[in-house]
Amino acid sequence: MAATIRGSAFVLTQSQVSVRPGWREFLVRRAWIYIALVFCGGIWGLVPTLAQTAVEDGAHPFGLTWWQAFGGGGLVLVITLARGKRLPLDRRHLGFYAFCGVAGTIVPTLALFYSAGHVAAGIVAILMAAVAIAAYPLSLAAHIDRLEPLRVLGLGLGLAGVAMLVLPGSGIEASDPVWVLIALLIPLGYAAENVFVAVKSPRQTEATTLVAGMLLAGGILITPVMLATGTWYAITWPFSTAEWSVIAIFVINVASYALFLSLIYAAGPVFASMSGYFSVLTGILWGMVLLGERHDGWFWAALASMLAGMALVKERKAERAGKGAV
Repeated sequence: MAATIRGSAFVLTQSQVSVRPGWREFLVRRAWIYIALVFCGGIWGLVPTLAQTAVEDGAHPFGLTWWQAFGGGGLVLVITLARGKRLPLDRRHLGFYAFCGVAGTIVPTLALFYSAGHVAAGIVAILMAAVAIAAYPLSLAAHIDRLEPLRVLGLGLGLAGVAMLVLPGSGIEASDPVWVLIALLIPLGYAAENVFVAVKSPRQTEATTLVAGMLLAGGILITPVMLATGTWYAITWPFSTAEWSVIAIFVINVASYALFLSLIYAAGPVFASMSGYFSVLTGILWGMVLLGERHDGWFWAALASMLAGMALVKERKAERAGKGAV
């Protein structure tokens, strides 16, 4: 439908456009969709920079992860309850929450905060957006996807991008390769969660409700570890810069998730997935502007390789969903 409207616009005169019912509303709607796309990617790209600010205050990753789980989960739960929905607590849902709480909340969030003090925010931004590349081999192992030459090439390009960041002589001297490998747990955790959701998600429960359960489960599971290690991080008024950063991260997680769902509903999954590219670029930009980061040629080569890999790995998904995309 949208493609037909766009095509017909080229043969309309100015007077016809001015009187055509709904034309202005269509243009306004399209403008808001593009603004939402840029904003969604832009705020998510801010997370690596905020993580560095948080750990510089001496906060332990266990305490910070606890806040992300319960802070974000609490916000989503309030939204869920306000919409008249309840959180299912049967055995099947609890198992689902537990796995996703570990793979999608605890593992990537710990990796984010542990690596934040050792890896440039721009590098973390590149790795955070590599979820599609990491998910492809896991999908093959789970037999929910098939082997395709172009997508294998995309996987290879993604691995080449990682190699440019960690191999000796790469020129990325400011970041310890070991910590870059730890940061790889961010996309690996999210990818494992995505594949598990595709296979085991309770289809009768809407996504917002599931996200609340997943985040809260992560918070419950990490609480004993946090208490046993004495790594609680107190947030008290007036908030410090680091405390504002912690709060901002879980608010951004919830806001970007809501915006991403809205983009899927309004413009289709292919268009919405473009927010990942914006998150990479803005993540690098935020690090350069707010942290004064500078990168050499190896970094930009790794970025180009990773973006090309993302595009190729997502190709089959794009073809499958393209008819519904705006």
